[in-house]
Amino acid sequence: SNGERKVHWISWQKMCAAKRVGGLGFRDPEVFNQALLAKQAWRVLQEPNSLCARVLKARYFKEQSIMTATCPSNASYTFRSVLHGRD
Repeated sequence: SNGERKVHWISWQKMCAAKRVGGLGFRDPEVFNQALLAKQAWRVLQEPNSLCARVLKARYFKEQSIMTATCPSNASYTFRSVLHGRD
């Protein structure tokens, strides 16, 4: 009342639900991040001559595919993230 704006709390689940089912259509950030990381792994497979693919291959999986690569303890955050997306 009195022209004041009020906060209307809703659950995160409702925020992430599709608009057609009454939600707000937000993407779940964890799921969206996983999808983007998987896309990076796919890009390494599909574009092996890209700079990113060549650098990752030279450093982390010289003799194998990214699909069989393991994560060394000294791996960069980027490579660990791409492997997380692959999995």
